[in-house]
Amino acid sequence: MPHNTTAEQRLGSPLPSKRDEVWKWTDLRRAVTDKAGGLTSAARPKFDLPHGVKIREGEGPEKQSKKYGHGTMAALAKSFGGKSWEIYVPSGLRPAAPLVISDIARGHCRIMIMVDKGAHIHLFEHYGGEQGGFTNSDIQIHLAEGAKLTRTIIQDDPADHCRIANAHIAIEEGAKLTQHCLAFGGGLVRMETNLTSEGEGVTADMGAAYLLSGERHCDMTSVIRLAHPNCTIDQAVKGVVDDKTRGVFQGKFLVERAAQHTDAQMRHDALMLSDRAQVRAKPELEIYADDVACEHGNTLGQLDETSLFYMRQRGIPIAQARAMLTEAFVSSVFDSVEDDDLRESLLVKVREWLEAR
Repeated sequence: MPHNTTAEQRLGSPLPSKRDEVWKWTDLRRAVTDKAGGLTSAARPKFDLPHGVKIREGEGPEKQSKKYGHGTMAALAKSFGGKSWEIYVPSGLRPAAPLVISDIARGHCRIMIMVDKGAHIHLFEHYGGEQGGFTNSDIQIHLAEGAKLTRTIIQDDPADHCRIANAHIAIEEGAKLTQHCLAFGGGLVRMETNLTSEGEGVTADMGAAYLLSGERHCDMTSVIRLAHPNCTIDQAVKGVVDDKTRGVFQGKFLVERAAQHTDAQMRHDALMLSDRAQVRAKPELEIYADDVACEHGNTLGQLDETSLFYMRQRGIPIAQARAMLTEAFVSSVFDSVEDDDLRESLLVKVREWLEAR
């Protein structure tokens, strides 16, 4: 199938393709068409703000944008997204209600979030687009000293939707990020996180799962840049692929020389329920410090036949046994969700996906 140059002509820019190393398994140029809804328009997100959180529409902090929001898709979000949305969480604020971002159904948008010193907030992002749509969101988040962000993302676009969701997160000294993502893919979906330390003692706990059926595609890419000492990163991604789906995981830890005493763990595990499905994985370490504890791991496999046999022997139907084992495989990435109700709601979505198969 020829590359779709018409879409690129409308955008006035080449799209990432398999010729780009970090996009080699997620060929956006081939996937997006000139008829995709929202290709050259601005998205209009919906925001539910807790008390004390402020928002305004503005041009956006260009200095921060250049530093963290670089790349083709960020440039397109800037060109077609109109003005940015700027959200400010004041110093010390700890609202009980979450900050909710939703209805990014088609088009481009830029969102800047500043969490000031000592503030704690839960950010909930729901991505559910239109059929045949194209969405490109660029979110820049800055956590000031001692701030804490709990970020939860659910992506459940239609099977033909194309979505690129980039987050660029800068974390100052002593700040903490807890991030969980549950994704169901689409025509082509890429959920990307770029995390950069801006002080020592940074902590990040990142868990994610992708569950794919039909012919869906989901790419989970992350780049974590550590330039300060005493940082702790724990990243775990689980994938389940069925039918003719395509799962992609790319994770990179870049540990600079100054980032001594870093403790960084990365793991990706995928469960293949079909011999027609594909998984591409590339965990990567680039380390220049000499006093660190950094590890990565990656496994691909099928459901354990011994466990299935054991459950069948005890009268559990095969479909139920497969679903129980799959849920147990996925659920561990959500063990660090502190809110029991939120954790249960994520697991309910996992069960609904399993029941629909």
